[in-house]
Amino acid sequence: AGQTSTSAQRSFAANQVSLTAKKPLYRPRDIASTEQAYAQVQAAEALLLSADYTLLGRVFLVWAEVMTARDQLQIAKETLLRVSRKRIETEKRLKAGEATIDQLGLEIARQRQRQAEVFELQTRQELAEQALADLAGPNAFIPNSFTLDNAVPDRLTQITRGEIFQAIEERNPELIAARFSEQAALLEREKRNADHGATVDIYATASRGENDTAAYIKDEMRLGVQLSLPLYTSGALTSAVSQADADYQKMKAITQATSVSLKDRANSAFGAVKSTLLKIDAINALIQATELHAESIGRGVVAGVGSYGDLSRAEVEIFEARRQRSNELLKFSQAWAALSVLTSRIDSIFNRGPKSQPF
Repeated sequence: AGQTSTSAQRSFAANQVSLTAKKPLYRPRDIASTEQAYAQVQAAEALLLSADYTLLGRVFLVWAEVMTARDQLQIAKETLLRVSRKRIETEKRLKAGEATIDQLGLEIARQRQRQAEVFELQTRQELAEQALADLAGPNAFIPNSFTLDNAVPDRLTQITRGEIFQAIEERNPELIAARFSEQAALLEREKRNADHGATVDIYATASRGENDTAAYIKDEMRLGVQLSLPLYTSGALTSAVSQADADYQKMKAITQATSVSLKDRANSAFGAVKSTLLKIDAINALIQATELHAESIGRGVVAGVGSYGDLSRAEVEIFEARRQRSNELLKFSQAWAALSVLTSRIDSIFNRGPKSQPF
């Protein structure tokens, strides 16, 4: 007789749930990215300020052009008036037999030349005023009492080259933007290098396991620090680091070149400010001398020992000296504006207004 045996198998169901939270403690790439974003924002703000100063400088230069055109137009009108009187006088002398037709023809030619100058300066003034309206708006205008004599709040007579260069290093927004761009490039290199380095995270894990026997229930919690270090990085990452380093060296060279260029421009503007101030002082003395000379000739004419021709020539010399002074004032204003933009001082004319004492 045979014997049969049987066995029974039972299956068990098991469940396990876990939850893990991780917080970075040290991520050099993220740190570099944050600092790089800040540097980029600062560079953008510095470039915006640089554009603002440049616009203020352009506005002031248009101001200077308008005021120069007004000044020279007034001089040209006064000169035309004197020449017209001289022509009338020559016509009277011709009728009296005291002048020749050639002399009258010369006076007529001079009068027409002065008339052409007046027309040219009127056009110059209109163009300058239109340029001002284009830059500052249709309501922009310059009072007639506002001239180049009192437009500049500070003649910069006491400033030195060393102080100018220091101001550029400390305040010039273009140079500041270049430095922040250089810093951003350096941080980009650090970001690439960070991919070779270690990272540190803190983590917490909570888990629960059970089965249907109700005899097995396990709760577990863990808290720890995780250190990750790459053992192998690809050639692409190494190439990216090299490229980032090349970009940084390029930005470093650009910053140095920007500093040299700004200082060179400031040096030229500083020299122009100094030379034009000397010329303006010399022309002021010339104007005083020619006015005294014309006054002396005028007294001689009254006394019958001088000629109206000599008086007319002396008066024209005064007008020419005033014209030279106007040109030098324009050159000074252009150099002053360039220097003020470079040293971030151009807003002083808009904040403080014109100075009370003219040249």
